[in-house]
Amino acid sequence: MFGKIGLMVRNRSARKRALGAQHDRAPGLLRRLADCRSGNAIVLVAMSAPVLVSAAGFAIDTSQWFLWRREMQYAADQAAIGAAWSLAKGISKTAYTTHAQQEFTANLADTSDFATTPTVELVNYNNGTANAIRVTASATRKLPFYGFVSGQSATVTVAAQASFAKGATYTSCIISTNPTADGAITIGGSAVLKSGCGLAALSNSTNSIRVSGNPTIDVNYLMSAGGIDDWFNTNTDDVVKEYMTTLSDPFIGLTPPTNTAKGTTYSCVKSGNTTVATLNPGTYANITTACNTVLNPGIYVIDGGGVTIRAQDAVTANGVMFVLKNGAYFKLNGGSSINLTAMTQSQLLAAGVSSSQAPLLEGMLIFEDRNSVGNTSTLNGNSDSVINGTVYFPKSTLSFGGTARVTSRCLQITANMISVQGNVNMTSFCPVGMQTSTQVGTDAPSVILVS
Repeated sequence: MFGKIGLMVRNRSARKRALGAQHDRAPGLLRRLADCRSGNAIVLVAMSAPVLVSAAGFAIDTSQWFLWRREMQYAADQAAIGAAWSLAKGISKTAYTTHAQQEFTANLADTSDFATTPTVELVNYNNGTANAIRVTASATRKLPFYGFVSGQSATVTVAAQASFAKGATYTSCIISTNPTADGAITIGGSAVLKSGCGLAALSNSTNSIRVSGNPTIDVNYLMSAGGIDDWFNTNTDDVVKEYMTTLSDPFIGLTPPTNTAKGTTYSCVKSGNTTVATLNPGTYANITTACNTVLNPGIYVIDGGGVTIRAQDAVTANGVMFVLKNGAYFKLNGGSSINLTAMTQSQLLAAGVSSSQAPLLEGMLIFEDRNSVGNTSTLNGNSDSVINGTVYFPKSTLSFGGTARVTSRCLQITANMISVQGNVNMTSFCPVGMQTSTQVGTDAPSVILVS
């Protein structure tokens, strides 16, 4: 019996030692399992495979989508610009849609097989009317990954808009050629100036066209290489175009003709109840009226002196040109009956002007030589004064006042500086049905991609 009890005790002790040994070996086994990476890597790869595939597919789809969009956006931009240029240059009123579609198609590569035909619209932009082109287009196709997974297609939509301005030619009947002067054109007093044919100043001064006093002005539009008095913005609805770079002297290429014949001695001759002086073309030091005067057609060169027409004298000078040299001036004091009309082309040819120059000089009434010394000239008329033609003083200041009428030609005033003062009342510089053709500037057509 004691032997059995001893055996049981020994067996229990052996089991305890065996369990203790297993317990001691457990941490090592766990550590070895933790250190084993082969099984974990397989599990992790298996678990992350869908994520990796999705990320790769998404990256491919995103790149493809942006490639399509970039190509189509560029094509739409070019389509809008091409259509806008068609309208800006006046190529055709209807061809702009065709030009837009041509430009769009020409700039496609990857999306050419599935892009839609672009929609081309003429729209309003920045308070303008029908002054912009809008192009919209789209393309639909399955992306490699998204299309495989969902069975659906992706759509790319693009839009572009380009504004345009047509080229323009500007004319003006009052032009100052001084390049820098402040107040190159000055309008003041109680003047009433309603020319309707524009003012232009070539001066780059910040106040090249200036207003003083309380005039009434309606000239339709004003242009300057510099700034223009803000008075026009608050007192008129005239179009103001400042800091233009295309303005130029329209007569800069002309050369005044000459006449070497000696002028007639001025002499008032009594004929019945009137006294009249008659002059022939030629070169004069001075012409100062002392009675009613008739100037026969032709070229009158004034060398160093001036032409002075008294207020009380009636003067008729049809088909004439006055050429001013060496500081000569012209002073019209608004006579009771003044009729000054420039030469026609046939009259210029008869006076010896070449066939190439005659068409260019037609209509020139007063022509100051550019080599002359600057002076001040005055044109003061009244309701009976008729002035037909161009007066050109590239070196001098011209003071324009009073009133004058035009009957056969537009009155064109171009001078170094121009002052319109006093009781000027000019409501028309051209006869009914005529308009000035003197070109002073241009605007090139322009196109801007705005969106």
